[in-house]
Parts: sequence; C-alpha cells; structure tokens
Amino acid sequence: MKGAIGSSLTGALYVRTLLLVAVTGMLMAGVLFAIVRADINQRADQQLITATHVLHLLMREEFTAEDPKSRTNHDTPYRRLLSEEDLSAFRASAAWRQFAVFHFGIPAVRPTRSDVEKGVAATPGFRTFDVGDARWRSYGLAVPEQRLLIVVAEPMQVRGGLILRVGEQLAIPIMLLILGSAVLLWLTLRRGLSAVQQLSATLANRSAAELEALHLPAMPSDLAPIIAALNGLLERVRAAIEHEQAFADQAAHQLRTPLAALKVRAQLLLRRAPPESEEHAALSDLLESVDRGSDTITQMLQLARLDAATLTRERVDLRELAGEVIADRALFAARAGADFSLTAPAVAIASTDPTPLRVALATIIDNAVEHAASGGTIDVEIRSVGGRTALVVRDRGPGMDPERLSGAAGRDGDSRPGGGLGLAIARRAVTVLGGELLLENRDDGPGLRATIFLPD
Repeated sequence: MKGAIGSSLTGALYVRTLLLVAVTGMLMAGVLFAIVRADINQRADQQLITATHVLHLLMREEFTAEDPKSRTNHDTPYRRLLSEEDLSAFRASAAWRQFAVFHFGIPAVRPTRSDVEKGVAATPGFRTFDVGDARWRSYGLAVPEQRLLIVVAEPMQVRGGLILRVGEQLAIPIMLLILGSAVLLWLTLRRGLSAVQQLSATLANRSAAELEALHLPAMPSDLAPIIAALNGLLERVRAAIEHEQAFADQAAHQLRTPLAALKVRAQLLLRRAPPESEEHAALSDLLESVDRGSDTITQMLQLARLDAATLTRERVDLRELAGEVIADRALFAARAGADFSLTAPAVAIASTDPTPLRVALATIIDNAVEHAASGGTIDVEIRSVGGRTALVVRDRGPGMDPERLSGAAGRDGDSRPGGGLGLAIARRAVTVLGGELLLENRDDGPGLRATIFLPD
C-alpha cells in the first residue's frame, strides 16, 4: 500500500470496512454484555429467593418441634426460630448477605449490620434500597400460615463485580477478533483488488503507440464494463490517429508535387541566369526555401507515422544499431567536416523497438552534424545512467538557450537556426518507446548533449 492509508481504493475500502467490522463487533459485544448482565442479575435474584427458602426450611424444624400450646400469638423466642448452629452455618455460606425475620410484623431476627437494618423493610418480594453510598437488593418471602416474613439482602456491588469480570473476559476475545478481522480483511482486499493492480500495471507498461484492445481473460466480471470502456477509447484514439496519418500522407503528397515542379522550374531558370546577377541570387534563395519546405513536409509526415506506429519489442544490439546509423551518415558528416566516435560496452542488448529508436538516434545525429563546428567530433556513447540504459550524443555546436532546454524545446523544435522539427521528431520517437529524451548544454565547453533513456 502506497502513501497514507485511505489514499488508494484498497485503503479507502479497508478503512470503511474495518470501521464497519469494529462497530459491528462492539455492538455485538454490547448486546452480549447486556444479555450476560441480565442473566447474572436474574441468577442473583434467584439465589436470594433460594436463600429465603433455606431459612424458612431451617425455621420450619423449630416450628414443628414446638408445642403449639406454649406458643403465643405475638412472640416467638429467638431460639425457637433459628438455632445458633443454623444461624452460623447460613451466615458462613454467604457472609456478604444480611437477613431479617419478622414474626407477626415484629423483628424476631435482626441483621448484623445496623445500617442495613434501617433499610430492610417488612415487604414481600424484591426491593432495591440504598445503604450509604451502596445499593442493596432484597427479597422478602411471606409465610402466612406461620405469620413469618423472611427478608434476605445483598449488596449490588457483589453482582456488579461479577458482571465486570465477565465484561473483562469478553473484551479480550472481542479485541482479538477485531484485530484478526483487520488482518484478514486487509489480505482479502489486497487479493480481491489485485485485478485492479494488474489492469493498472498493464496500462502503465503500454507506450503511446500501443493501442490494441485489452484482452485480460482472468479479470473479474465487475471490471468488464471498465475494460470495455477502455477498449472503446483505445479504438477511438487509434481511428483518430489513422485518420490523422491518412490526412498527413495525402497533404504531403499534394504538397510535394507542386514543390517538385517548382524546384525543377527554379533549377532551369537558375541555369539560364548570369552567375553574378540578382536573378541568380533570388533563384538560389527560392531553391533553398523549396528544399526547406520539402524537408519540413517530410518531417511532419514522419511525426504522423510515429504516432500511428505499433510498438514491437525485441532484443536489439544497441552497439550494432548505433554503428549502422553512424555509417549511413558518414559521408554527410565528412562534407560538414565532422567525425564520429562510438563508445559502447562489448555487449549492449536492450528489449525495445528498433524502428523508433533508429529514428530518434538518426535525427539527433543529423541535428548534431548540421550544427557541429568544422572539424568537430560527434561522440556517441552507450552506457548505464542511474540504472537505466542510455544512448548519449554530444556535439560541439553552439548549444541551446538555457530556457529552452526543457520539454518545450522538443515541442517547438531546435532553437538553433535550421533546426526544424528534428528534435521534436526525436522526442516523439523516444516517447513512443516509453523512454525519455534529456537535452543539456555541455559543461566542458560549447555543444549539446542529448541523452536517450530507454525504458526498464
């Protein structure tokens, strides 16, 4: 994942889905905690009821053994309700509980704590009351036939502590569940969105000249509309480029014919004109203009064909390719008083399309020959620059204006006189390859250094 989380589609989906999982997990934990708390409270209330029944059973033995004639209506001695042994055993079994026994509405057995005694009421059923800062819960069991009311009370803190321990035990599994879900969710999203990354890599590895339709059979059906839309766009772009190329071819043909006829007529007139006359000079200028026009048309046609070219990668011997380009221009360089030097490793192989590369290198070398000073050397070097394979051409011409050494120079053409569209063609050819063209003035004297970086 690149960049901050959430900055990509995977990150955004991960954050939102993880938030949903976390909220769902917390809600489930809350519901489970509420269920457990209700169950604990219910069980604790049931234990209060059980405790009152236990006390009643203990007292029933005393009532059964008592002589009815000796019993008064409003008083039963303490020893006749609970024996000391029963009283001690009950209190030892649940020391946190307090209980009271009312006989004929009169307290016969009092709680051991005076503050609790003030809160305990002779009321049957459940009751919640406060003792100081603590909450208590009591249950009163009414026994009408014996005129008894047995009340057992316990602090809510006891069950609250149990609920808290259960909550702590629930928190650890819930947190582990959320953390495990976060890891599994990330791995699942990365695997599920790998098709998007594959599509992105496929498009990124294509050059501007590769306009064939995408054929990715392993893609999920969800991406089918996107791939179809991209294929439609590629088809429209390809059709537009083909239309532009057809127009350029037709325009070049239409322009070349009258220019050729004009050149022939001008040459015939130039032969008849006196060598030192103004007519001869004007006709010479006209022929030069016609040649520049023809060259410009040829360059424009070459640019259009580069745009419509289909990239075909193969293993290319860069040393051999550079040698062939130099050999083709040896006579042209000799006439300009320039010479070549080629520096390259013994093995210089690259996976690229030789046609656009040849066009780019030839155009740069032609530009260097045209502007090289008489007797200058044009150095061609093949080397690795920053881990990338590069073809470097250095000349001893006047160089370029510093403000025009950026990409604008390649678009506007060579800023030196007579440059035409040469560098624009070279830059376009390198772009078709998926590489980069860097233009720099030499730091060891006058001249231009042009570097073609091939794609990895």
